[in-house]
Amino acid sequence: MSVFKKGTQVHVLISEQIKDVEECLITFEGFLRAAVIPASADETLRSLAAGVAKAENTADVSLRRMIDSLSGQYLPATRQDLIALATSCDRVANKCEHIAKSMVTRRVRFPEGFGDDLIEIVSLTKQQFTILEQSITLLFTQLGSFLKDHHILDEIRALESRVDVIEEKLYEKIYAMDLDVANQDRLAGMLELICDSSDIIENIADQIQIMLITRKA
Repeated sequence: MSVFKKGTQVHVLISEQIKDVEECLITFEGFLRAAVIPASADETLRSLAAGVAKAENTADVSLRRMIDSLSGQYLPATRQDLIALATSCDRVANKCEHIAKSMVTRRVRFPEGFGDDLIEIVSLTKQQFTILEQSITLLFTQLGSFLKDHHILDEIRALESRVDVIEEKLYEKIYAMDLDVANQDRLAGMLELICDSSDIIENIADQIQIMLITRKA
């Protein structure tokens, strides 16, 4: 269990990586806020999407630095858990970049009336990630207590359930619109991508819970 100590190299590096992923999620929120405004210029969205891509690249660099730090250290199972945790968090940044790039290159624009709900989804996802960040900090600062009580992970799942409710409502709204099936499916596909990060974060919470259970004496 010695790997999970505050101030260790792996703690510092994984904290930096998590912060970079969080920054990418924040940058993506800025992109989406512009994307749901019909009057936003294409050039504006391209510029904002480039910012998301830059933030994603920064998170990738942090991920590689963190993984490199594990070389030759710790038991294989511990290295595997830490790498799985870090790469799963990185998937959130990857998803943000993919969505921004897809919306720009495919010129996907949601009709009026979708903006508030889409921004709410991203807001809830950010809240999930904040709690996830707190959970990872607990691994390194209060492991003993975290082993006994990990209800904080349920808060992540509760927020994901709220995202699910909004997602289902928007699916119904899309398929009730007077659009051809191809356009309905395109909007539904983009909505699914936007909601994917919430599912990813919930899955990371499950990973952490498994890590705790398998290490609990």
